[in-house]
Amino acid sequence: MKKHLWLFVGLIFILLVASFFITKSLFAAPRKDAPLVKYRVSQTSLQRAVVGDLKYYDFIKHESALKLALLIGSKTSRKEIQRSSIYEISQSMNVWQIANILLNNGTPIDCSHGCPDSNFDPELLPGGDLAPTLKEKYSWVKTYEDCTKAIGHDGGQLSSEQYAQRTGIRRCVAPDGREFTQGKEGWLEIPTP
Repeated sequence: MKKHLWLFVGLIFILLVASFFITKSLFAAPRKDAPLVKYRVSQTSLQRAVVGDLKYYDFIKHESALKLALLIGSKTSRKEIQRSSIYEISQSMNVWQIANILLNNGTPIDCSHGCPDSNFDPELLPGGDLAPTLKEKYSWVKTYEDCTKAIGHDGGQLSSEQYAQRTGIRRCVAPDGREFTQGKEGWLEIPTP
């Protein structure tokens, strides 16, 4: 009988240790080192959309873990995720830290004059990697001709035909803000307001 008791105690111990590591893994941060990112929750966002966003962009490993953390956190703090707010979160935070921030640390925003297209600042790619900046995206632009090819949905512009006829100079402003002159090497940095 003693042998069965020790076997039963050993089995319970193994199950407890296994459940501890499984639970720890569910609530752990997806990355070791990651920058803080501003996450915007819109006026119309539902909790399931917030949880889905954070899973899609690799802030959490499992949606159910964040749902549980939000449920427990909202019961103890009597708070909910505030809409029309910005939260500073990181992919190196665990689920409990993210839930605490979502329930307690929102900064209200006013989108009456429009909000950014992306919910993340800086912008993220699916999977959570930082999107390239305009400078990185257009680093291949080295000449006036490259600049004319780069003009598109990210911006950029050519000088007018009238300007070229009047001055004899053709200019191109790349989407990343550098100005190129046809027939000259290099570019000028255009100061941003």
